Amino acid sequence: MKPVGYLINTKQGQEGETGLFFNYVLAENGLFVQASGPLIRASVCIADAKVRGLSPVEEKVELVKGKIPRYIYDLAISGLGADPCQERYLAVTWEGQYHLRAPAQETSACSVTYDRQVSTILDIHSHGTMKPFFSWTDDHDEQGLRLYMVVGHLDYLIPEVKMRVGVYGYFAPINIEGVFGV
Repeated sequence: MKPVGYLINTKQGQEGETGLFFNYVLAENGLFVQASGPLIRASVCIADAKVRGLSPVEEKVELVKGKIPRYIYDLAISGLGADPCQERYLAVTWEGQYHLRAPAQETSACSVTYDRQVSTILDIHSHGTMKPFFSWTDDHDEQGLRLYMVVGHLDYLIPEVKMRVGVYGYFAPINIEGVFGV
């Protein structure tokens, strides 16, 4: 099996050879990258196009183990807010249930380095008092199949959050409501 598959989304279904890691899918509405792992399934549009004769594909993100409990989001925001002047990192992992982890890390006002966590579904990092945004460094580092969250304006009463799904270097914004449950 090849590492990457190339598929065409016809009216009869997807045709072509699937890949081991991910698939490029040409559809009526553009070119998509699709991947599945033990924790997440995602389909992200990487180029808009109109291709007559094919069926459309929908952008989507599915958390295989269900939504992450909302209290983990609240704990993450609270933990990052404890030191709003430093960038910090947290990971949401799956270990039979979701856990929030704060691994060993080196922090500064504008960077953070940390130990990678096994079974991570969501990487979270803060931008301290700056606005939340995904930097070039983030784009370079975030090359897995997982969710990514950046929190900024930690000096505000309600910090700002941006989220995205990453499919091996391709990204699409997502809403918090689709990730965190009750």
